[in-house]
Amino acid sequence: MRLAVLLFGCTAALAIVVACADDGPATDGPVTTPPVDSGAGVDATFSTDSGSGGLPDVEPPPGDVCGDRTGLQANAAWPLLGGCPTRAGWSTLPGPQGARARVFASLAGGESAPSIGANGTMWIGSPDGTVYAIGSGGTLLRARKTGGAIRGTVAINADGRAIVGSMDGKLYAFDMNEPDAGAEDAGAEDAGAQLPRANIVFSVTLSGPAASSPVIAPDGTIYIATTDGKLSAYSSTGTFKWTLATGDSFGSSPALGQNATIYVGSTDRALHAVNADGTSKWTLDLGAEIKASPAVGGDGSVYIGTVDGKLHSASPAGALRWSYNAGGAIGGTPAVYAGTVYVGAEDKRLHAVSTVDGSARWQYATLGTARTPLIATGGEIYFGSTDGRLYALTPKGSLFFAVVAKGPVTSAPALTSGSVVYVATENGITALGP
Repeated sequence: MRLAVLLFGCTAALAIVVACADDGPATDGPVTTPPVDSGAGVDATFSTDSGSGGLPDVEPPPGDVCGDRTGLQANAAWPLLGGCPTRAGWSTLPGPQGARARVFASLAGGESAPSIGANGTMWIGSPDGTVYAIGSGGTLLRARKTGGAIRGTVAINADGRAIVGSMDGKLYAFDMNEPDAGAEDAGAEDAGAQLPRANIVFSVTLSGPAASSPVIAPDGTIYIATTDGKLSAYSSTGTFKWTLATGDSFGSSPALGQNATIYVGSTDRALHAVNADGTSKWTLDLGAEIKASPAVGGDGSVYIGTVDGKLHSASPAGALRWSYNAGGAIGGTPAVYAGTVYVGAEDKRLHAVSTVDGSARWQYATLGTARTPLIATGGEIYFGSTDGRLYALTPKGSLFFAVVAKGPVTSAPALTSGSVVYVATENGITALGP
C-alpha cells in the first residue's frame, strides 16, 4: 500500500487516502496504482510526492513525429484526433502543471473527441448527431444536427472547415462564416434552437455509415473509413476520388505516414497500408480484430492495438517488428514520443512500451479503462479513464497529479494554448489547466 494526499479544491480540508494494489500486471513492467474513489467533486484533486519534485528532462522526439500538417488549419493547436496526421498524440505545447479542473461545456459526451482551431474554437460531435462549435471560454457558438450519431472526431482543414463523418452515411464540411450550401437540414430540428446554425459548406454521400475520424493529407485530400468496409478519399471540396475495400465493420480511423501512406485497421484482423492513389500497398494480419486506430512514429513505424490485448508495431514495409501483451483489449489510439509508445487498455492500465523492442517500460493502473493519451512537449502524459479521472504522469510513470472529472471519460484528450487539456465525459466536457 501507499499513501496519497487528497486536496479538496480551495478548501482547507485534507484527507489521507489509502491506495491498495489490484490484480498483478499483465507484463513485468513496474506498476503504479491510484488512490481509491473519494466521491469528491469536479474540483477535487489528488497527488503523490512522486510528482512533486518536478519532471525529469526528456530528449526531443526522433524524426518527424507529426508529419506534414499543411492540409490542416495553420496554427491550430489540436486540429484532429491525435493532434497530427500521424495520430502520434504529441504536441509542441506545454501541458497543465497544476491540478485544476472545471466544467467547460455541459454537453452529452460520446466517442467524438475535441478538436481545437487556430482561434481557440472547439469543434465536437455528439451521440445525437449534433456538431457543435464552442468558443474558447466555453460559450456555445453554433450547432448543426446531422441524420446520425457522430462517433468520429472533427478534422479542421487548411480553410478552417470542420470535416466530419456521420453515421447517417455522409461526409460534412461545416463553417461558421461561409454561405450555407445545405438545401435542408440533414437531420431533425437543430439542437439548441437558440444557437445560430453551423453552415454546411458541402455534404457528400458515402458508401456507408462513418464511425471513423477523417485525416487530411497535405494537398487537402480527406481520407475516411466507413463501417461497410471501405476506405475512401475525397478532395478538399468534397469531390470523390477513390475507394478501397478493407473489410472493416467497426470504424478504425486512418492515420497518414510521413511517406504519404494511409494506414487503417480493420475487423478483418489486418492492418492495411494504402497508397495515395487508392491502391493497396500491403496488409499485415495481426491475428485478432482491430477496433483501434493506428499511430505513426517519427521513424515511420506503425503502432496499433487489437481486441486480444496486444499492441503491435509494423515497419513501413509491412513487417511485424514486435508485439506487446497489454492484458486487456485495446480500443484507443497509441501516443508516440522519444522512444516510447503509450497506450491505454481495458486492463485498466496505461502502458509505456519501448518502441525499439516492445518491452515494458512501466504501467500505471487506474480504476477504469484507460483512454487514449496525449504527450505534451515536456514529456508529461495526460489521459482520462472510465473511473472519472484525468491523470497527468511524468515520463517515468509517476503520478504528477490527477483530478476528478465530470464523469467517466469517453474519448481522447486535446491540448491547446494556455496549457489546457480538454476531454469529453459522459456528462460534458472537462477542462484541465489554468
